[in-house]
Amino acid sequence: MWRWRVVVLVLLAGAPQLAWADARVRSSERVFAKAMLASSSPASVVGDSVKASPPMPGDSSIEARLKACLLPGDVQCVIGQWMVLKTAETVPDWLRRLQWAFDVSNRQAGQCVKVAKAVHEGLLKLGERPVFLRVTLEGEQRKMLGFDEIVKGVFVKTHQVATTGLHVAIKIQGRIIDAYTGLAGLPEEEYMKRLIPYPGMKLVVETVDSL
Repeated sequence: MWRWRVVVLVLLAGAPQLAWADARVRSSERVFAKAMLASSSPASVVGDSVKASPPMPGDSSIEARLKACLLPGDVQCVIGQWMVLKTAETVPDWLRRLQWAFDVSNRQAGQCVKVAKAVHEGLLKLGERPVFLRVTLEGEQRKMLGFDEIVKGVFVKTHQVATTGLHVAIKIQGRIIDAYTGLAGLPEEEYMKRLIPYPGMKLVVETVDSL
């Protein structure tokens, strides 16, 4: 069901940009505050349990524990278990890039391709089979795309993820991953529901092996 939003014209450096906002949330600071509090990431149960009983090098359970860290998207746990598995002393660049992909600074329009490439590379190195999800906007209106951030069922805000009509994410085992979802990702159906194209624009979605 289409949800009406208030369209706000923001002037930045003399150039108009489009921002989406939910009128109900804007009028209720209390709801917004609760949502922001809920958005703080709790300590990973998987990561803590793995750290509580670290395996020795050569332990056949290391790979299983690495997978256990990967499933809920615990990047720090993934790094730790990979280091043990490979008996490595330093974190490789590709693993650092995977960690960087989910930095808050990447939650802005224009970063999606770099983020997707970093996540794709990292997952391949970890033995997974990711593909790129390419979302293109078609139509005669503004080529802007929003993404709804929802925490524990509460709408927080709509992020502007694209201004050029192109957004790229990663698809793996029915889940979609980008800077906004974290490594855990979201079910594909849920992710697509959260993408909000500019009124009058159509979403064209395809999966590709490379960019």
